[in-house]
Amino acid sequence: MLISKKILASALIATSLFGGVSTATAADTKDAAIARAQAQATFKAQMDTYVTAHRAIIDARRAAGAKALADFQAALANVTTDAQRQAAKDARKSANAAADATAKAAIAALVKPVKPAKPVKAAKPTPSPTATPTA
Repeated sequence: MLISKKILASALIATSLFGGVSTATAADTKDAAIARAQAQATFKAQMDTYVTAHRAIIDARRAAGAKALADFQAALANVTTDAQRQAAKDARKSANAAADATAKAAIAALVKPVKPAKPVKAAKPTPSPTATPTA
């Protein structure tokens, strides 16, 4: 971060010397750029946390589905009547529904971070009216 600040400061100073930008404008721009960089870093950290939590929820849902399938297959191996088969199907269906409901509630509880606003472009200076030479 320190190197990028030095590069940014050097670029702003060079721009102010070359382009005729006042030092006050350069200072404001530097502060704004630092604030934007900090906001973007905060957003990235929040987004990483959000994605990690979302992946954990999805993984838990998949694990619950896999367990429901394994239990169903184990139950089918011991089925001797239609009623037992139907009970195994119902158990799997209810396990999947419970896993779906839990995952949907957990995802709904997650708060997605808000992206930082893009910087506002400075307005172009309007040319001052000058007297036109008359011939």
